[in-house]
Amino acid sequence: MQYHQPSLPLTGNAPEKNRSGHPHFAPRRRSELFFVLKPPPSLAEEIYKAACEHAHGRTNRQPHPAHLLHVSLLSMDEFDEPPYELIPRIETAIGSIRACPLTVTLDGCAIYGGGRHLALTSAGKNTDIQAFARMLHCALSRHNLPRQAFRAPSPHVTIIYGYGCKEVLNIGKPSTWQAREFALVYSHKGETRHEPFGCWRFNVDAPPYSRPPSQLSLLDEPITGGDRNPALTTKAAIRNDGPRETM
Repeated sequence: MQYHQPSLPLTGNAPEKNRSGHPHFAPRRRSELFFVLKPPPSLAEEIYKAACEHAHGRTNRQPHPAHLLHVSLLSMDEFDEPPYELIPRIETAIGSIRACPLTVTLDGCAIYGGGRHLALTSAGKNTDIQAFARMLHCALSRHNLPRQAFRAPSPHVTIIYGYGCKEVLNIGKPSTWQAREFALVYSHKGETRHEPFGCWRFNVDAPPYSRPPSQLSLLDEPITGGDRNPALTTKAAIRNDGPRETM
């Protein structure tokens, strides 16, 4: 999975003057490593086009590029530099779990982040997505890898950052797709750029996720043994030439 979006200049580190009158630099913003679900390219283009039409005449902010649209699942941590040394251990951790494909449905639109960002949202309970995110968190914990405190994800796709308006996008037909793979990306702070760290296929033969909330707590325990699951392979080792879901 390759990204070709050109980098933008870093911002936010220009020297400022403190109370003594001496210049100082603002704290450097850190980059984030996190797991995502990405819509199929054709659907991402449809979402991007709809965002562009909505933005016209309402804001001077550009919609997020189609190839960067995503649903955030789980954040590992923030870093000053890409932690390439973690990749082998991450692959081992991901290889220890079995997870079936996920269905993503975005049927609403809302403003979040103190009224700053516009996003497509989901009105469903999304228990499968939340269960998978917890499964990822448990795998990272078992392999002593960096991970932030677990927060059940509320699936959404941010389409315009810094939107600054109150009018939301009128949603007609929901955007739905079956996620057959998930990815780990490194978002370079201050740049419109995601660096791919890994992409894995879901296992269609994996058991279904536990739906009742009382059963989701069982995901705190290891799901499988430590043996690597050969059916959950990196995208580099297997090509996806099948059809893609669209709106």
